[in-house]
Amino acid sequence: MDNRTRNRSSRPVSADTAADMNHSGRRKRKKNPYKALSRKLFALAAVLIAALAVVFFIRFRHTHIPGEKKLRSYLDEGTYLSGIVINGKNVSGMTLDEARSAISPMLAETAKEVNIGVSYGSSLWLFTGADMKVSTDLEYVLAQAMLYGRGDTAAANSKAKKELKELGKEFAVSFSPDVASLKNQIANIAASVDTPAVEPSAEANIWASTPAFNYHEGEDGHVLDQEALLASITAALSEGNFQALIKPELVTQAPSHSLDWLKENTQLRATWQTDFGSSSSLRNANRVGNIQKATTLLNGCKIEVGEEFNFNGFIGPRTESGGWPLAPGIVNGNTYEMQAGGGICQVSTTLYNALLCGGSEIEITERYHHSWPSSYADIGLDSTVTGSVESGKSLNFINNTGAPLYIFAYCDQSNHTMTIYLYGEPLPQGVTYKTRGEVKETIEPAETVTEENPEWPMGYQEKTVTARKGYKSEVFRDKYVNGTLDSSELLYTDSYRAVQGKITIGTGDPSLPKPTA
Repeated sequence: MDNRTRNRSSRPVSADTAADMNHSGRRKRKKNPYKALSRKLFALAAVLIAALAVVFFIRFRHTHIPGEKKLRSYLDEGTYLSGIVINGKNVSGMTLDEARSAISPMLAETAKEVNIGVSYGSSLWLFTGADMKVSTDLEYVLAQAMLYGRGDTAAANSKAKKELKELGKEFAVSFSPDVASLKNQIANIAASVDTPAVEPSAEANIWASTPAFNYHEGEDGHVLDQEALLASITAALSEGNFQALIKPELVTQAPSHSLDWLKENTQLRATWQTDFGSSSSLRNANRVGNIQKATTLLNGCKIEVGEEFNFNGFIGPRTESGGWPLAPGIVNGNTYEMQAGGGICQVSTTLYNALLCGGSEIEITERYHHSWPSSYADIGLDSTVTGSVESGKSLNFINNTGAPLYIFAYCDQSNHTMTIYLYGEPLPQGVTYKTRGEVKETIEPAETVTEENPEWPMGYQEKTVTARKGYKSEVFRDKYVNGTLDSSELLYTDSYRAVQGKITIGTGDPSLPKPTA
């Protein structure tokens, strides 16, 4: 198709002609600015009315509108005025249907010529008419051309017909893509072109003896301006530039946070420490080994904003083959037995208290107390973890603070302490929290019972269940501002049932061997 023919329109008045008119020798009248403004507004209104009329008759040409039969009859039965050209095809004297039949094959051939390229670096993406599912505004142009010189005021129609005789009138059909289809294809280009920004990062230094970070600068990225590329391809189609080669615009994408912001949000938020040196059972070598193993795994853990942390899921199964030695652990709610990973409840308890001291933005979603209070935490502030990763009791929480949360965990075997530090978005200036549990009621156990065991020799007996008191407690979180108590918040109440003691005596043959531990 000849683009020169497509783009021809009514010729403007030449500069020489304008000059002749300005120097005709006639005395110029002083212009009335209000009259000139009125003329301009009237002309603009006439153009808008004509445009709306065309659109109206295209869309509602078969709708009965009183008083508009004449214009509708042109679309249904009229022929084009002499001098009307559509896409280089002279349609003078044709009906609308005849013009459509003459022009449609031309447009189909033109659509095959569409091959718009998008070039970036060494990559080239080509878009054919079929790729973009192109369509035309043929129906609009056919109606517009049919009503030219007929759908305006009498004076405007007369002027239009005069121009038709002298110059003719060219109308151009434009192409447009299926926007949804083209957007999908542009998104595929973006997937190849986009280089997202690299956020600054903080890496917990797990080898340091105290909490520390290794920081890394962020980097700008660049992404395809998909809307701009869509507009460029659409414009090329509309303008008849069917072999356009477009270089897409890329938009610089800065990291969402700066390194300074990151450093400000990797500060100490809370800490808690427990002791395991108060008794020989707490200092059991295997038990301490399990604490050391759990803290080593936990140290440096990062929890993203909105992420839920699952203690059991993170630590994993506790088995002897997996490196978790046997140590005392509570079973059946009334006694200790040797079990793989025994002792790591001290780790979960220490973490639990640190989380509570981190403020309400850290949401505890799962926590269970032991069958009886632990010696290393206030009553009501222990947290047990048991069983399998999938079904056991766990300590879970969601990080609802404004930045990632980091856990640093240390086991100091020399001083018999384990410590948890939480780093991330700091609490408000001067604010700290402490937890405390208060016993509100003590429940005495029932009288110790005696049980016979015929598989034990006569005369042998053993305390198989130690009697333990029960408790009801209240747990508080105290808020301090610059070291002074500001307020206390009751978090919850906990109840520990009393445990009835049991003594088992042997009633069997005295020659039977005594049970071994």
